Amino acid sequence: MIKELYQIKIKETALNVTQTNIDSIRKKNITKSGCRVYKDGFIGVAGTFGEATDETWARAIKNLELKIPYECDASKDKKRSRDLRKLNITSEEFVEKTEKLLDSFRKEFPEIIFGNKIILSETEISLKNDAGLDYVNYDEIVNIELYFKHINSINVMDSFVEYSGRDSFDIDKILEEVRQQIKAFNNPVQLPNLEKAIIIADASFLGKIYESLNGEKLGRKTSIFSNKLETKAFSDKFTLYSDLSDEGYHSPFFDAEGSILENDNCLLIENGVILRGYTDKKKSKEFGFENTASASAGYDDVPTLGMAKISAKKSDSSFVDLAGDELVIFPVVASGGDCTNDGDFATPVQMSYLMQNGKYIGKLPEFSVSGNIYEMFGEDFIGVSKDKFAFNRNLALCKMKINK
Repeated sequence: MIKELYQIKIKETALNVTQTNIDSIRKKNITKSGCRVYKDGFIGVAGTFGEATDETWARAIKNLELKIPYECDASKDKKRSRDLRKLNITSEEFVEKTEKLLDSFRKEFPEIIFGNKIILSETEISLKNDAGLDYVNYDEIVNIELYFKHINSINVMDSFVEYSGRDSFDIDKILEEVRQQIKAFNNPVQLPNLEKAIIIADASFLGKIYESLNGEKLGRKTSIFSNKLETKAFSDKFTLYSDLSDEGYHSPFFDAEGSILENDNCLLIENGVILRGYTDKKKSKEFGFENTASASAGYDDVPTLGMAKISAKKSDSSFVDLAGDELVIFPVVASGGDCTNDGDFATPVQMSYLMQNGKYIGKLPEFSVSGNIYEMFGEDFIGVSKDKFAFNRNLALCKMKINK
């Protein structure tokens, strides 16, 4: 029998923002411990808040009687620690800097009301067992998720600003980006008279691709990519990889089963060619696929195949260089979209900005965009910026049809 401890520790200072003021501060320090035991092809799991106790382990052993199959070998004989913490900021300093940022918002944008949350969070995620496995990952980030609305708006929210980062809490940089967005928000402009325009594509535009790379769907031939493995379907510039590197926030270098990746990544689509889907130990064994370390689990759950942490390869060009002098549409709120099994994608765009030469010009009216994923990320794919231009994110650019 192998005994394994999966543990998640979270320290968090969360600031609730209402009417552009901090109205409450919530601090938490939580430990969640999951005890796993492996024996004779079965797994028993039990969890608790706080440190694991003899009683927690006893429940996990008792749960072996449920005969939950787990025929894969537990990870063993490996040790690694990764510490990504760089902020070096106390919770008191975090609150002080946030107060300063919100004070600037109130003074510069009296017509705009901000609300929601700003959070400083630190995590320690570990997976250890008595077969020689000892993994631990530390991280700390600031995350801003603020909705905003005009004081005269009847909407619950008009738009939002986001920021996530671990390198610094640079309120001057954040203020400058918000300043540009609010100026554009207050300047309504017309939709450009173009059949196709450059669109900043967010993760939802890639949703069908992510879904179709699921290893179980590929194995059962229910994915739209089932007959496209090892064939070219997208642009030479389009490369996706399963990513356990330090690019992800609060994302350890190991998955919930203790699987890892060489150099912390694994190619799924390379230069437009679909190489493989993402899998865990079980699906890898069942279908003969390469394990891409994509198992997921709550602290007290049995690991199963989850959504891989997928990243797109960055180009060698900045956002401004990729777009050139052309007009760019930046959808900030685009919900309600869908994609067919033929790859036809469309979504309404409720809130967006018009940009050119890296500058925000104005706020666009509501419209919709459409395209086929094999074109959007094929002949119409421009690339992913090497710089984090907006919302502290690398931005993917493609051309899509715009519909008034």
